[in-house]
Formats: sequence, structure tokens, C-alpha cells
Amino acid sequence: MSHQSPNREELRLYQELGFHPRSLVWPKMEILLGLLAVSVGHLLSIYTIVHAGPRYFWLLVAASVVLQSLGGYLALAGHRSHLYQAQNKLTAWLAAQIAKRA
Repeated sequence: MSHQSPNREELRLYQELGFHPRSLVWPKMEILLGLLAVSVGHLLSIYTIVHAGPRYFWLLVAASVVLQSLGGYLALAGHRSHLYQAQNKLTAWLAAQIAKRA
């Protein structure tokens, strides 16, 4: 996977707005960790249904639900960061196109 550096228009957009270009490493890690947590939650629920005794059943069910919910949220947060980055690129391109016509 290649990392694209911000182009001139995007850097100008960031500078005018007072923002700094962000790395996409953390959003990718959020997506991977979120999907891992969801997978572990699914496996835990299957294990709970098949093997857990009555003593720990509801505790493991609750842990499974928490893992699946928080993992899904983390994966969606990483995806949202990627969408924001793409939106910034499109905004910078659009601003450059408008500036060319003015």
C-alpha cells in the first residue's frame, strides 16, 4: 500500500484552515483492531453457547456483546477518518478548480 503525500492544493487548504495533514496509520489500526474485537466477540459468543456452564454464561454473553459493540464502533470510527481525509482531498481539488475559473 503506498502512502500519498498531500498535494499543493490540499496543503494550502490545511494551512488556511489552521489544520495539519494527518497520517492514515491510526485509522487503519482502528479498523483492524475493531474488526479483531468483533471477531473475538463472535467467537466468544459461540464458545459461550456451546461450552459455558450456567455459572459464567451471562457474564460471557455480556462480554461478547460489549466486544462486538465496541469493536464495531472502533472499526466505523477508523472508516470515518478515511472518509474525512477523502473529503479534504476533494474539497481542496474543488477549491483549486473554482480558483482557476475566477
